[in-house]
Amino acid sequence: MPRKPKTAKEFPWLFHETYERRQADVKSALEPEKPAKSPASKKQSPANGERDKRMKEIGRLLVINIGGTSTKLGIYFGVDAISETNLNFQPDPKGRKVTDELPARLEQVNRFFSHVGFDIKHCACIMARGGLLAPITAGIYRINEKMCADLAEAKYGEHPSNLSALVSWELAKGSSIPALIADPVVVDEFTPLARISGVPGIERASRQHTLNVRATCKKAAVALGIPFEKLNCVCAHLGSGFSIVTVKNGKLVDNADGLLGEGPFSLERAGVLPIRKVIDLAYRFKDRRELEYLLSKRSGIAGYLGLSDFQEVERRISAGDDEAKLIFDAMVYQIAKNVCMYTAPLKGKQQAVVITGGLAHSKMLVAELKKYLIWLAPDFLVYPGENEMEALRDAGYSALLGEERIKEYTG
Repeated sequence: MPRKPKTAKEFPWLFHETYERRQADVKSALEPEKPAKSPASKKQSPANGERDKRMKEIGRLLVINIGGTSTKLGIYFGVDAISETNLNFQPDPKGRKVTDELPARLEQVNRFFSHVGFDIKHCACIMARGGLLAPITAGIYRINEKMCADLAEAKYGEHPSNLSALVSWELAKGSSIPALIADPVVVDEFTPLARISGVPGIERASRQHTLNVRATCKKAAVALGIPFEKLNCVCAHLGSGFSIVTVKNGKLVDNADGLLGEGPFSLERAGVLPIRKVIDLAYRFKDRRELEYLLSKRSGIAGYLGLSDFQEVERRISAGDDEAKLIFDAMVYQIAKNVCMYTAPLKGKQQAVVITGGLAHSKMLVAELKKYLIWLAPDFLVYPGENEMEALRDAGYSALLGEERIKEYTG
């Protein structure tokens, strides 16, 4: 039976002047990429101005985002940042449990508050980065005893982000100040089809940079003039780790779990690998932790080039380093392949390809990705940066304004 031809109604960007314009864009892909406009970059509309006024009537909001070697703190009054700081933290080289750092992290935060003269009692809400919890739907959750117990036990995995909620819980203890998290990496909105791996007993896991992906996609929806609940796109978060996510009607219905799951190789992680070679590799290690360390910290760019500083990779390429160029091109190739693959659940109805994360600041990387992907959807949008502090701030005020319901974590 002859294949049914594509129609302009189904795939409008492949036809007429739109397609021709896209092809012209491919030729100019090496030109500097202009970041997609976001509401924050525009002059405030009357509606946004009124919302900011209501936010300020609520009061100040504290944001806590703990990483492996840093503690990011933000004190906000509406959209205005009163204080934003990044406190350096030196983890124990002996590799104790992450939760053993809680007293030192809490002391560091309190010491900073004393230094700047900030009283937690003057805070309307504490927003924390979510950690490794039981799979949950997207949204805002109250930090409760069950959540803290799961994080302290590392029931669902060890990660520095587990400390954000624990520190917030301690700060809010004994007060009426709400302590909340929003959109942790474990948000699970998979369809039943997406869970099937191909091996009985192995289920595909939903883990992605949910916070930045959802916040960025909301910006993309505004730029496209559609409600977030009707957005269909593939979002690639490219930072120290990568997440390639299918967004269907505002839901994160599939993703390449970049934390020893699937997807392209990144600065330090291996990405998806040939199964037979992985089996062979596993038999060379007596300690599982050593193998995990190799695949999560000494693979990708770090494994091939011995460094994980992406700016240094770019400098080597500019200096004529052929090996650096080859590995860079391979990473771009794998990212592009995965973005294309994750449009499949949308059945050709994707409205945009969205690129975000720290590496989206790289003009070289974005230009090369654009060559592969400019044809894939009507819009190619770039929002550089992690944007986690901003996303947590916005989520906190959304909860306090009653725009989004606060959920209870039950594990």
